[in-house]
Amino acid sequence: MRGLTAKTLLALLCVLIAGVPAQARKRRALPVWEWGLSTSLGMTYDDNVLGFSERDRNGFLRDPGAFPTPLESVDDLETSLSIKPTVQWRAPLTLMVSGDYRFKAVHRVRNKFSDYQTHAFGLSLRPRTSGYPWSAGIRILAVPSYYLRVYRDRDYNERFATRYANWDYAASFRYHLTLPLWLEAGAAYGTYYYNRKFTEYDSEYRDFTLGATGDAPWEMRLSASYTRRLSDNVGKNQSGALGTAPGESSIAEDTEYGDSDYREDDASVSVSAPVPWITFAPTEASLAYRHRRRVYTTDRPLADDPFHRGRLDNRGQAQVSVTVSPSRAWDVEAFFAYESRRTDSNEPSVPLAKNFIRREFGLLFTYRIR
Repeated sequence: MRGLTAKTLLALLCVLIAGVPAQARKRRALPVWEWGLSTSLGMTYDDNVLGFSERDRNGFLRDPGAFPTPLESVDDLETSLSIKPTVQWRAPLTLMVSGDYRFKAVHRVRNKFSDYQTHAFGLSLRPRTSGYPWSAGIRILAVPSYYLRVYRDRDYNERFATRYANWDYAASFRYHLTLPLWLEAGAAYGTYYYNRKFTEYDSEYRDFTLGATGDAPWEMRLSASYTRRLSDNVGKNQSGALGTAPGESSIAEDTEYGDSDYREDDASVSVSAPVPWITFAPTEASLAYRHRRRVYTTDRPLADDPFHRGRLDNRGQAQVSVTVSPSRAWDVEAFFAYESRRTDSNEPSVPLAKNFIRREFGLLFTYRIR
């Protein structure tokens, strides 16, 4: 009996030693919930932080004290901090549900009054299979307060800081058409609501998007998208408190009087590829370009609405970046961006107020916990 008992105990012990770690490994490999955290710290030099035209830029440089917007400088150095927790749930019916929240705070060194924050929440659904054929998602973006500049409130003929809050609600669906190619369709609804001095600027918009992403030779990754935006200036029919009529001064600067309804075509393309001659760490280079063509659609006469009647904006942005990944947890990205807006208008003074060029140089450090 003793020998049998000892053999039985030894056998049970072997089963426990071999079986328990295997079960633990299985649980670790397929947890019901998975958590992650990504944090980023960025530093960017912006040579035109508020997007001033050359006319306004020169006006500030000639006499900063007389310029209405209380700038310390036209350019600035800004720091950004982002925190992004993520969660994945292995849901029933072999589905994977993913959620994330991203908080970003931007601080400008010299023009602190223009600091801002963004909040983004995303939720996606896909089959829990290798090489899944589709995914669907929703995303909400909120910018609680974004500073533009000082404008003149023509109701009272006084100048006030102009800020807006932006909310954007989007849904998208992606389909894996072939092995290297994904197609995407999406729709969005958003609002821009301004502070109470400039509610005439309030607008609501609708977006419709088509896109594609795929692999190309030499390990390149290509993506392209097109968005059609229709924006309605919902505050355009508000009457001024004092009934001040537009005058000649309305041509010298933008004004809340008018109808800024527009339609916009937004096209973007990007390409990224590994850099083979950098061997100390995985490195990827990318090039992206975005072009927006905005047509203002007011039917008001030019004399009543000089800033919108017959106006066409062409806005382009190019960005080149290099990302080095010293480890699975760390990314370091260096980038340069160039943005310009060119305006055509029946009123010659409008391009002087709206044309601008902006350049950005930046570094972004990202650390991930999985």
